[in-house]
Amino acid sequence: MNPLVLFDIDKTLIDRSECHHQAFIHAFKKIYRVDTSVEVINYHGKTDPQIMHEVLLAEGLTENDICPYKNDFLDSMSEYFVANVKYDKIKVMDGAVTLLKELENRKVLLGLLTGNIEIIAYFKLNHVDLGHYFKLGGFGSDSYYRSNLVLKAIQRAENDFRFVRNKNNVFVVGDTPLDVAAGLKAGILTIGVASGEYCKEELINSGANFVLDDLSSTDEFLKIVL
Repeated sequence: MNPLVLFDIDKTLIDRSECHHQAFIHAFKKIYRVDTSVEVINYHGKTDPQIMHEVLLAEGLTENDICPYKNDFLDSMSEYFVANVKYDKIKVMDGAVTLLKELENRKVLLGLLTGNIEIIAYFKLNHVDLGHYFKLGGFGSDSYYRSNLVLKAIQRAENDFRFVRNKNNVFVVGDTPLDVAAGLKAGILTIGVASGEYCKEELINSGANFVLDDLSSTDEFLKIVL
């Protein structure tokens, strides 16, 4: 059975999406009448609903203020992103295209493990012609907590592609300790890539099974997953 490899998006496959950040700002203002951004918290590795919630709490809103309008917020953010992503200048991370092509050629089942809600994830990746590599995923629209997304992605692989999981054939790839923690909690192997805000030592200390500088080490990556 070929492996299932689940990739984080931001700072793993691509660099920062300005449109995603602006979509948050737009929705905070439109739905909650709050002029703020994700920068008021440490948002790295968190799901979009979790980021929304933590930012609003930091701005002094209560649970009663936030909860009735959560879906309205996500809808507003998605609508803004879909309408404006065409103007975004997104950089694909070093080595990502070469690696994804090689994994696809070797019949590896590729999925996403991202805090982005699903529509934003695919519009973001399609903007840089990466979306077609990924057949399934676990998304921020599936759960508030990133750790739940791993099992959701595996379930989709099992249901839609007859994937049979064992202890050595599922990998989570990401740039933050929260990516690593999500994989470890689900009992699967983790590959940390130091292409974001965290260095190799921090990813090692978070418990990652393997750590790479970025995705440009194609041969080394293939040795890990195949």
